Amino acid sequence: SARNRHPARRRRITLSVAGLVLAAAIGGGIYAATSSGQDEAPPGDSGNSAPQTP
Repeated sequence: SARNRHPARRRRITLSVAGLVLAAAIGGGIYAATSSGQDEAPPGDSGNSAPQTP
C-alpha cells in the first residue's frame, strides 16, 4: 500500500505547483492589464451636470 501512495502524492504536488503557476500567471496578466505604467490624470467631467460645490 505504501507504493500506491507515492504516485498520488507526486500527482498532488504536481497539480498544486501547476495551480500556483496558473494563479501567478493570471494575477500577473490582470496586473499588467490594469496598470498602464503611466501616471494618468483622473478623468475630467463625466457628463454630470451637478455642480462640483454644493
